[in-house]
Amino acid sequence: MSADLVRVSDADLRFGEWGPGYLSQTPEAAFGVVVLRPGDAFANHLHREHTESFVVIDGAAEVWLDRADPVTISAGDVLHARPGQEHFLRNPFDTVFRAVFVKAPWVDGDKVDAPWTPAA
Repeated sequence: MSADLVRVSDADLRFGEWGPGYLSQTPEAAFGVVVLRPGDAFANHLHREHTESFVVIDGAAEVWLDRADPVTISAGDVLHARPGQEHFLRNPFDTVFRAVFVKAPWVDGDKVDAPWTPAA
């Protein structure tokens, strides 16, 4: 059996220079990277079936889970958004935020938009 090697730099980010980008998708899990430049935010949403976990590799971001007070995550942190748990990410800091995300189990089309934006 051969190993599939992908690099974070290989991600095709959804919005060009920022946003999420998938690296690998299998029935067991999807892996990707999310990049937020200073001032960027990724819309509030949830997943019905999978847990989305973030492993922060650079920078910091604020994350709101279920519209509660924000949590700041930074390099070395791991955060889990469980099935049904809303999550909104924003980078109010001066450096680029980069995290690897893992969605397990992978279920295509599992993202549900939940329009909401926290106060500034």
